[in-house]
Amino acid sequence: MASIKIYGDIENSSIFFINSTIDPKPLNTIVATLKSDEDRIVVQRNDRYESDGVTFRTIFKRLNPNRIQNKEGQNLVSQLGYTTAEVIAYINEQANLTSGTSGGDGSGTDLTGESMGFKLDATSTSIMFDNGFEFGVNTIKAIDNGDGLITIVSQLGDLNHFKKLDHTLVSVNGESVSGGLNDVINTLNELFSVGAFEQVVISDPYATMVADVDGVADGGSLVGSNVIDPAGNDLGANTTTHNNNAGYLSANTINQAGEYFTFDIRGEGQIGFGLVHTEDSFNNGYYSGNSTYANPASFCNGVNSSHYGYQFAHFFHPTPNGSWTNYGANTSYSMRSGWSNFPDRQNWLDGNPVKMRVGIDENGYISIDSYDPTTSTFVPHARTSYVVPEGVEFKLGIKFSNPSARLYSEPKVHLLEEEAPTMYFRYIESPDGVFNYPLFTTREEAEYYDKIVNGVESGSSHTHTYADDPTNTTWYMPEASHDASTYQHNSAPSGSETFNGVSITYTEITSRTNADLAPPLFTQADLTYQEGTILNLQVTPAGATWSTSASISPSGSGLVFDGSSMFQGTLSDVASDTEYTIVVTRGNSYGSTTGSFKLNVTNVTPPQTNDTPWTKALDFSGSNEHTKQVGTNTNYTPIAMDGLSATASAPSVSGNTSGNFYSRPWASSVVFKVDRHSSNQHIWNLGDGSGANDDNVYLRISASGRLYFGWGRGSANNECELYDIAYNQVAVWWGVYIAFNGTRLSASNATAANLSQAFDIRLMSTIDGFTDLGSNLSTTANWVSTGNRMDRGFSGNMTIGGRGSNRSFHGKVASFVATTLRINQPMPTETEAQLMITDPNKWLSDYKNGNPFRVAYGQNEQTFINGATYQSNSVLATQVWLMGDGTNDSYSNMIRNQVMSLDQNYTKLNLISMVSNDIQNVNINGLT
Repeated sequence: MASIKIYGDIENSSIFFINSTIDPKPLNTIVATLKSDEDRIVVQRNDRYESDGVTFRTIFKRLNPNRIQNKEGQNLVSQLGYTTAEVIAYINEQANLTSGTSGGDGSGTDLTGESMGFKLDATSTSIMFDNGFEFGVNTIKAIDNGDGLITIVSQLGDLNHFKKLDHTLVSVNGESVSGGLNDVINTLNELFSVGAFEQVVISDPYATMVADVDGVADGGSLVGSNVIDPAGNDLGANTTTHNNNAGYLSANTINQAGEYFTFDIRGEGQIGFGLVHTEDSFNNGYYSGNSTYANPASFCNGVNSSHYGYQFAHFFHPTPNGSWTNYGANTSYSMRSGWSNFPDRQNWLDGNPVKMRVGIDENGYISIDSYDPTTSTFVPHARTSYVVPEGVEFKLGIKFSNPSARLYSEPKVHLLEEEAPTMYFRYIESPDGVFNYPLFTTREEAEYYDKIVNGVESGSSHTHTYADDPTNTTWYMPEASHDASTYQHNSAPSGSETFNGVSITYTEITSRTNADLAPPLFTQADLTYQEGTILNLQVTPAGATWSTSASISPSGSGLVFDGSSMFQGTLSDVASDTEYTIVVTRGNSYGSTTGSFKLNVTNVTPPQTNDTPWTKALDFSGSNEHTKQVGTNTNYTPIAMDGLSATASAPSVSGNTSGNFYSRPWASSVVFKVDRHSSNQHIWNLGDGSGANDDNVYLRISASGRLYFGWGRGSANNECELYDIAYNQVAVWWGVYIAFNGTRLSASNATAANLSQAFDIRLMSTIDGFTDLGSNLSTTANWVSTGNRMDRGFSGNMTIGGRGSNRSFHGKVASFVATTLRINQPMPTETEAQLMITDPNKWLSDYKNGNPFRVAYGQNEQTFINGATYQSNSVLATQVWLMGDGTNDSYSNMIRNQVMSLDQNYTKLNLISMVSNDIQNVNINGLT
């Protein structure tokens, strides 16, 4: 028997029974006990009862404890050593989770009310979300967890990425996706799954709710002081104009998804139809919204408001010639196609009968529909934007707001057949050209089909698995045994099939061709390692069912293939950087695939001797961890530019800083590495913070790993894209140098060309041992966001590790340098820029100490004093923070400016929300 994952989830307020036919149940409604006569478990609902009204409803009569797993897929008995009593205690704990207990934590980003767009990247290897997230193809899928909304989970289904996405707010490739919930989920799964087949939809087929199509006469009552049964064929009307004194209330009730009422109306008048709680349903708190309106006692009680008595109702009116508005306790709704395209409008205007349907749709929403006689289908006009809870019970309520509105026919109620399961019809093409159906995921569905179609009282079934089904699922087919041709067909279902009088829609099970069954193509991003590195490169995953052959060229790499799964060895020394090609071929009886990647081996330069130790770094792990300069005056940090709010013209001499009166040029460097956490993070930031009117200058990394330098306000920022840091580069240390020549542009002048001339931006890394400064990245092509003002003043804080208390950084920072530049002077040379990154202490000695510098509060110049023992303008004009390596650096002393390590009042960095072991030992190739 298959294992069943049982776990609770606080955020979804549910306990789940994955790999069973049991739907998720609300927390605090499940009780597990030991079966009295054997070592099995009985699981019951304490909020539902058997027909005797006393015994709790049983959902598992004799559950084998050996089948039960936790959320992580660990078997409680065989892997974790639980006894049956401990398994029972586990189920009861998960069924009663609170914020203080462990268990499911409801992971996944809530998308309630948000629009979402999806597309593939240019290589069709990544799925791009318009909120900045991206996933590899074939790694995620869209499902309906039963709440009528879309949940996006990992392909294995063990991780929620996003939840509560309304299918009406989904677009693909810039176009809104039409259709119902299942249509949108199918479209998304086709986008998410890229391969040799047209359609990959296996987890969420169309549901067929088996209801009484013919319906039963309701036998309800006309209610209200002014209601009459008018002369002629009409059954109900109002003697006057009033919103709540004449109507019809049904005798029957509905309480399940798929149940509904039908009736005919006539006459172009103001008329409403919707659902009214039963007294028990209202008293038990199953209403949503305004309790006064939801109270069924107020239906047609004479209070002149259409809201009274309804949970949700839709009204027709003569002025728009049909759909007009909604009334009730909670009128939150989704406008549907019939609202603006009433299919039988002309008959209604002509005074002829028009058929309506009011009920709970298959996804649990209240839906109001009208019949289209040209297509013989019901067309929805309005639908609630919320699903109704389990336990709710409704009557049909119709209100006649003026004498023209008439009820023409006695309403009928259409209830689900009590013994009928929800049917999910599927088919598979296997082998090519042979179509097998119907197939079901549960024995219950198959046996019910056998009972209805073949007239077998108890119903029977058998199982199939298909070699070209990628999920290797066991499918159920009706009848215990049958002639092979009974359920094999020459073509796929046509779409006209019915079951027990209900139209059904088949969902295809993905089947693969021989090409699909060949081993998956080996893929691997190119790798870079230093000579002398010991490598174990795995090219075949554990448990692979195919054979693997591989080669590396040219010869002399030092690596040897073990003949099955691994390249091993020590990379040979190279005279210069060398590129090797590794080719991997996988094969089985269906065919073979070949993939390759590049292995770049770098020549290691001799160790560099620095004045800067490079043995410490601050470790940031998000959660508001950051450092903040104690002095907030704009004259205490160069990047604040004296707090000026003005434009400044470009330099009169190319290559110089600006000589404009408002010019305040500066330069900075930072050495860091990233954890590649999937969030928007600021490595350093000078400015006001996160508000829409807050101005900031910053270096940030996006959720997808792109590195940006930016300057702007709120979401209006000029940004230069510097690099795309890959997930396999988390061990790489980076150094970024940014020099600003003092030019400050208006919005209209902040073009890519002008911005590129205002900055000199360089990027170094341990990839080459910090030997290559690289070219200037401030190019027209790299300024990807432009046109935003640079003439606003800055205040706020200088922070490292985040934008103040938000956009927290995940990674390490080993140094940060900021300094003023003199006006109308040559910009720093490449040699100085490289030294500022690689050896800040030596840079202080060689380029600052004893040399002229610009003060932070203006354009005046003084002689720089390094290592001062008293407060001087040198301290405010230059900050060198070595994150634990500096003189007087410690957790208690915080991080000191090496220009004057005694300073505690102006340029010290305070450690915010950090602990002593966040100052960590590091070894940086090429620097340490």
